[in-house]
Amino acid sequence: MSNERLLIINADDFGMCHATNHAIGMLLAQSAITSTSLMVTCPWALEAVNFVKQNPNADVGIHLTFTSEWEHYKWGPLNSQLSTLTDEFGYFPADTSTVVSNAAPEEMREEAVAQIELAQRMGVDITHMDNHMGSMYHVTEILLDLCEAYQLPLRYAKYSGLFSQHPRHKELVKLAEKKGVLILDHFEMLPFSPPSAGMEVSYAFTKEAVIRAIKTLKPGLTELVFHPSLDTGELKAITDTWQIRRFEYDVFRDEEVRSLLREEDIRLITWREIRARQRLM
Repeated sequence: MSNERLLIINADDFGMCHATNHAIGMLLAQSAITSTSLMVTCPWALEAVNFVKQNPNADVGIHLTFTSEWEHYKWGPLNSQLSTLTDEFGYFPADTSTVVSNAAPEEMREEAVAQIELAQRMGVDITHMDNHMGSMYHVTEILLDLCEAYQLPLRYAKYSGLFSQHPRHKELVKLAEKKGVLILDHFEMLPFSPPSAGMEVSYAFTKEAVIRAIKTLKPGLTELVFHPSLDTGELKAITDTWQIRRFEYDVFRDEEVRSLLREEDIRLITWREIRARQRLM
């Protein structure tokens, strides 16, 4: 088991818009990916939930949301009375740094509970917990409390550089173990932009990033996160990252990538399986 390479392929932002829902729904239906994460505060969340109801075995986590990053397409908290979570117009702020500076932790906890319980009332059998744009990692203790309360595993990694930079990282890993919350060994996310200025965004760039991630996958449990969507007029009006989101939709349907996963003897695993293991502990 120690040398086995286990991989969760998770599509974030389910519910964000129709183009994203369509892409993620097709990837799940084709078993091209293993899970997704739902944003219940977004305008197209109900469409995503309808897909879940029609596909009850789909692996769907809760993507706790405290930011609304696009200029002309916005959403806000379920509880509009939580004043430290919003901008002057009642929307979530556009960036995580504003959340860290202004949001009261207990208001974040209250809103997170509201998002989790709305998903449950809608009929979603939540398989795991993560958060949009990393907007809750400065209050990881709250995430761990909620994961303990709702018996859910958490997107937090023991060895990833992204998480290990947290000033209390070792303490948080021990706290997760104490609470019986299962976390990842490693975490990877496909890049939204090329590594150097002037380098063209292309399908080849995205595919190379996926191939590199697969070939360098370490033993243990890794989650690879990406943001697929169809390149519709809707998506183009929302974000200038529309090209790379389309490439990320295409790449996990690419036969060369699918073959490489088999050749590398990587076992695809779902958050549902991790949740089941946690609930038996």
